[in-house]
Amino acid sequence: MREFVIDKLTPFVDHITVDRAGNVLAEKTYRGGHGPTILLNAHLDTVYELEEDRKILKNGTIWFSSKGILGADDRAGVAIILHLAEHLYHSSLSGKVKIIFSVEEECGLVGARQVDDYFLWGTDAAIVVDRRGNGDIVTSCGGIFPFCHQDYGAFFEKVAVEERLSGWTATMGGSSDTRIWAEHGIQSVNLSAGYKNEHTEEELLDVKACYHTTKLLEGVFKRGNELKDVIRKISRNHQEIRNYRRAL
Repeated sequence: MREFVIDKLTPFVDHITVDRAGNVLAEKTYRGGHGPTILLNAHLDTVYELEEDRKILKNGTIWFSSKGILGADDRAGVAIILHLAEHLYHSSLSGKVKIIFSVEEECGLVGARQVDDYFLWGTDAAIVVDRRGNGDIVTSCGGIFPFCHQDYGAFFEKVAVEERLSGWTATMGGSSDTRIWAEHGIQSVNLSAGYKNEHTEEELLDVKACYHTTKLLEGVFKRGNELKDVIRKISRNHQEIRNYRRAL
């Protein structure tokens, strides 16, 4: 899987490497890089090995495996990001995109925890594509550990409305690599990738929902300057709060 994504991604990025943990790290600067720096992330591993003799069965827009897991958790997210990398290469975006395809997410976010800090320096915001179902913009882990400020999640809701994509709502969710980026102080969300019943033989992928996620992300990057303004506002508010606490 790592070899596959390197082959697909290489033509559309400036730099690509594999770190000591086995994560694929890539960067691309677009038109001077004056806009935001955004991290895109999905994980390469699946919870179980795929059955070698399985077939992908398709019923309309629903895909599933003839035996064992489908593996759409999180290869649907990987596919979305690979599509987006090609789309952005031909877009008018100004800014920088960092991509992390992580390893061993399913056994405790192992790969993400080992990404060197320097690769994350200067990152304004992160977008993870590793959420079941459709329409979820996950902004916290169980409502206890926040991944981002509410204004960051609200920005995605606004983009969905403007792109005429119905049903996208900020919500709480489970643990994922999103938690690691948030721990680094990066505003982060985890978006639905269209799969359901993950970690079971009933796993399926709604490719229509998967496509809608790509359209949402295209809309987000189309509004790069607006996104940077949102991040700046959040950062400024956080600094004002810190200054107020110091004064007390």
